[in-house]
Amino acid sequence: MPVTRVRPDDADIEKAARLLARARHSIVVFGDGVAAAGAQRELTEVAEALGADLWGADSSEISVASTHPQYRGQLGHMFGSHSGPILAAADAVLVVGTYLLPEVFPTLGSIFAPGAAVVHIDLDAYEIAKNHQVDLGLVADPQLALRALAQALDEAMRPEDKAAASERRAAARARRTEEDAQARAADAAGWDAVPMRPARFMSELGKRLDRGAVIFDEALTTSPEVVRYLAADQPGTYFQTRGGSLGVGIPGAIGAKLANPERTVIGFTGDGGSMYTIQALWTAAHHRIGAKFVICNNGSYKLLKLNIQQYWRERGIPEHDFPASFDLLQPEIRFDQLSQSLGVDAVRVERPDQIGPALDRALATDDPFLIDLVLTDEVAGHGHVRCGQ
Repeated sequence: MPVTRVRPDDADIEKAARLLARARHSIVVFGDGVAAAGAQRELTEVAEALGADLWGADSSEISVASTHPQYRGQLGHMFGSHSGPILAAADAVLVVGTYLLPEVFPTLGSIFAPGAAVVHIDLDAYEIAKNHQVDLGLVADPQLALRALAQALDEAMRPEDKAAASERRAAARARRTEEDAQARAADAAGWDAVPMRPARFMSELGKRLDRGAVIFDEALTTSPEVVRYLAADQPGTYFQTRGGSLGVGIPGAIGAKLANPERTVIGFTGDGGSMYTIQALWTAAHHRIGAKFVICNNGSYKLLKLNIQQYWRERGIPEHDFPASFDLLQPEIRFDQLSQSLGVDAVRVERPDQIGPALDRALATDDPFLIDLVLTDEVAGHGHVRCGQ
């Protein structure tokens, strides 16, 4: 393997620090290049120094703790209309370990505010300024570059800059506390609902897992609840699908278990996504690969419903029935029985009182095990209307 531990010149690092130091609303956009370089601590130090919001760009591994108050989530891989307002509001943007931007329907014009300073750090020179102009591009190892940048910012930021960054950090903590409280209050409102919402299951699972457990998350529309109750804070314990393709949840969990045979591994996938690679359950049974699988079963391709709903809204199309092909019903798929036919023991969970016994049974065995988690099919703003019915 080639050596990629490349550090920028001091003059270039100092220039980057000058571009970022005076910002009053800076953001940091990161990708998997940060995790690959082991630069999680350095990324956090730079973001904290700036008081900057942290946004992932189709990031699939832990580059910053999901509980960090300045972490705002993912920019999304679908619509530039979602990432655009976030980027356009910043007066300085630091991009690390990703390109701009991994989206299916990106913004074709400029994505930055006029006059905003943009610094891009990546090992892939081809990706820097490929789609959007930057003020400074550094082909460098993210860990070495960010470590040097953190030191340079300490020297470049004036007392008033540091005071303003401290205020932004405090505001981020207050905002995150309020957002978390609101999300958990909304979860509590549906705690006993049937069909179930996913939060209660994730909460019960979180109480049973140790910090070394590994999560492979292809839950997609259920991912917010996964991360809320199973904090993705420790590198090497959380992996997420990226790129928008479906079907990696089950084989991803199998791979994670092979790499971490002594750890508990939980793989989440949707009912639609699981149908792409459901045969991987046979592999788990055949080789006794003891990963645990959770099918988030809402009877539909909910992500496609949300995507087309966004499309309708952007074009002023009135809400109407979703396409019939978005449902996974008539006939209903019994994932517990399908799993058993492939050699993996399974249980179906349809009510809150079934959650605890199912989890205890799954975690008690060294063999692979599947939970068919039946969830509400509700789509915000659309209710429970079945596709084409």
